[in-house]
Amino acid sequence: MDTHTIFLNLRKSGFTIDHSEAILGAIKESGQQCDFATRSDLKELRQELRLEMTHLEHRLINKVGAIVIGTASVMMFLDRFLPSFQ
Repeated sequence: MDTHTIFLNLRKSGFTIDHSEAILGAIKESGQQCDFATRSDLKELRQELRLEMTHLEHRLINKVGAIVIGTASVMMFLDRFLPSFQ
């Protein structure tokens, strides 16, 4: 937040120096009490979430692959070593 520009705009609008400083003080204080996310915060969070989703996707692919290989192995074992029911 560019407080100097806000201060200058308040002064141009007719506020006194004391009033302008009081308004800026209130804005700063309210900003400290509220935790707002900036665009850069959201952009960073989006990148973190995409990275996390990529990791989860890879883990899921590995687990599904292991399940498929395990199932195929069991089916091959059963086909080879158990008599057929024809």
